[in-house]
Amino acid sequence: MQAVAFLLQKVVKIIRMSVRPFMNQTVININHICGCFLAIFTMIFSTQLAADEFNKYFIQEVRVCYDENEKISSKSFFLQNCKAMPLSEVKTGNKLTWIGTTFNLGDPEHIDKPVGLFFSAQAAAEFYFNGELIGRNGYPSLQAEEEQPGVMDFVTYIPKGLLKEHQNELVIKLSSHHKAFDISRSIPLAIVTYYDSPQDIVLHHYLPTLVPLGVLIIGLIFLSVLVWQDLSPRRGTFWLPILSLLVVLQLLTEVSRGLVAYEYPYHEVRLMVILLLGTLSGLSLLLYIIDGFVQNHRKACFLLSMLFTLVCIYLGNTIENKTVFAIQVPAGVSFLITAFQAFNRQENARKHASALFIFFIIIAVNPNQFLDLYFYYFVAALLLFFFVQHAIAYKHEQSQKQLAQQRAAQLQQALDEYSEQQTPSKIKLNLADKSEWISCENICFVKGARDYVEISLLDRRNVLHNETLTLMEEKLPATFLRIHRSYIVNKQLIQSLEKLPSGGGNLILSSGDTVPVSRRIMPKIRKQLG
Repeated sequence: MQAVAFLLQKVVKIIRMSVRPFMNQTVININHICGCFLAIFTMIFSTQLAADEFNKYFIQEVRVCYDENEKISSKSFFLQNCKAMPLSEVKTGNKLTWIGTTFNLGDPEHIDKPVGLFFSAQAAAEFYFNGELIGRNGYPSLQAEEEQPGVMDFVTYIPKGLLKEHQNELVIKLSSHHKAFDISRSIPLAIVTYYDSPQDIVLHHYLPTLVPLGVLIIGLIFLSVLVWQDLSPRRGTFWLPILSLLVVLQLLTEVSRGLVAYEYPYHEVRLMVILLLGTLSGLSLLLYIIDGFVQNHRKACFLLSMLFTLVCIYLGNTIENKTVFAIQVPAGVSFLITAFQAFNRQENARKHASALFIFFIIIAVNPNQFLDLYFYYFVAALLLFFFVQHAIAYKHEQSQKQLAQQRAAQLQQALDEYSEQQTPSKIKLNLADKSEWISCENICFVKGARDYVEISLLDRRNVLHNETLTLMEEKLPATFLRIHRSYIVNKQLIQSLEKLPSGGGNLILSSGDTVPVSRRIMPKIRKQLG
């Protein structure tokens, strides 16, 4: 195990050094990604090694007899003309069923721990080992009303005195009258192993799913925050948190088998929930791809794809096949959509098409094995790819927004400077012994005095500035008005206009000052003041 971990560390180091130059502009830390994959691979290898050490004998081939008259017993079973078949193909149905097998365990004296039979089946069952009744899970019967349903996962202790080195005989009496549907394997698993709680055995099987569960939950939180903060989210982003949530719920429903010891009729309810969540996950994947890569007729494209998916699910002969189709068909359709858009050179379409193609091929190579633990690893890997793509896109958009804000700030500064030049808010006054910037709003009026101007301020000061009245008129903003050849007044301070008999007039300012208006300019002033 240490050698495997050391080798994986070397491989991760090479990958890290190879891709680091391309990750400088992203928000994803390559060290964290490599560390996650190292943890995933290490957990997979360690779990496999632990499983090889823990599990002793898997029952795979059995003989099957159907007892319609209750004439078969555990002692007469091997005298019957029973049919041989794989355990996974046994159909219990609404009848009394007997299954049996023989196997070798090696020297029982070397077995230093209690041994048990772990049996997972949608049935009530009685267990006979070398002719002796060793346990009962519910109560099997030929009549439905007499059957007592057993739990889905059950362990019964095998006394060490019954163990033989050769030709151990196992016979199981079954009935499954309370199955509502015949949509899954009746007997998924039978193992002779070290005795342990059935829930612990199931949880040990599901232990590796903690890695994809963590990835999915982190992705769910990350994308939810991303969508929440983004006031104008990118097309398709909304569906990724929903897809992550559905897969998380599907995984939790899967793992619930190791947390609750439920009776076998509820197993089909659990499988139907998994199928429903798988179907919704597949449709969410479709919506994500269609919303992100299809420009026109998106509703029609989704409806046709959904109809095709539902037809494939309906044609599946087992619940396992239906659940695989629920994600495989949308993945295939999504690949075709992104491949077509990649041909049209749409941004990011090629990357998505490559990821979806790999995902689809992995399912197609071994669909029966895919549904168990592999499903969540590969779905988590696909969603991790989506997370990284959106993180990169989000980082790029933030950079573009910052650049646009900088450009807008520079443009606004230029406009402000231009506006200040055209209509200044302050002017520079050259006084006798200093220069002073005066706010134009504080100027009441300006009076010409040959090469100088006398400026009257709101604070009752009068300052002398060495500039002509004509130059001052050009510098002052549009709020100032020339009312006389010797006066410029602040229009915002005009309170009233007084007409004189000579044709001229006086302007009364809110500051209390009175400024003369020439007869020639009087009509213009009256027009401007209304």
